[in-house]
Amino acid sequence: MYLGKIITFKTVEKIYRKIHIFYLRKISNEFLFEVQLADHCNLNCVGCSHFSPVANEHFLDVDRYKKDCERFSELAKKYVVLIHLCGGEPLLHKNITEIIEITRSNFDKAIIKIITNGILLPKMGEDFWNVCKKNNIIIAITAYPININTKKICELALQYGIVIENNQSPYTMKFRKDVYDDEGIQNPKDSFRKCERILCHQLYEGKFYMCQVSAYIKYINKHFSKKFEILPEDYIDIYKIKNIKPLLKYLRKSIPFCRYCNIDATDNNITWGISKKDISEWM
Repeated sequence: MYLGKIITFKTVEKIYRKIHIFYLRKISNEFLFEVQLADHCNLNCVGCSHFSPVANEHFLDVDRYKKDCERFSELAKKYVVLIHLCGGEPLLHKNITEIIEITRSNFDKAIIKIITNGILLPKMGEDFWNVCKKNNIIIAITAYPININTKKICELALQYGIVIENNQSPYTMKFRKDVYDDEGIQNPKDSFRKCERILCHQLYEGKFYMCQVSAYIKYINKHFSKKFEILPEDYIDIYKIKNIKPLLKYLRKSIPFCRYCNIDATDNNITWGISKKDISEWM
């Protein structure tokens, strides 16, 4: 990767599709996970798979995260190859530099990326850029058709020696609509086999979730008075396992929550826009 290098959205999709196939074939125990610094967002995309448009304003508790990160490192350090610091919008967290330091100190060999819409990058202070440089952080700007100062961002990256993955593109981005079945009548094994979200594991408040949907579906339940159920089998409590084996076993098969995911109804041709917080964006 190079500073300011532009990687197209289609290229990123191909890369993650290859990882997905590799993962399902169970060739390796290596995996990635995400940490959500803020559940809410300053952009609020239509049909957001993290449900940020309907989420409460909620920031990652730094002390809690430090404890969770240390525990998860004890369990899984040598298996974790990639960590996403994401959201919502992660740059909203005022203590993001401390979170970066905590993450790197516990996972010294993993690739760490900040996944951001880029809006706040030109306003970030010198301490942010210095900490990113010190901890070898990649900043990945997601490809939304919005007006951000890409030139200034790349100039800052060059100034501080930061790698920027800039997925911005001049075309109107097509968005993916994932469809959830609140009756829970989908075949869990089929949903798991077809799903690309199973790479998006979440470390959230002492628990490890298969994907962001199961971790944050509580916001759909609250906002729309739905009753998507999270069972104990849908996550791993990182304080209740003694080693990595239960977690690796958990990652290799469907969870009960998969019955809610109607993968065959996924629409990959939705025009990107700002959410109207309507249930039709997710169901």
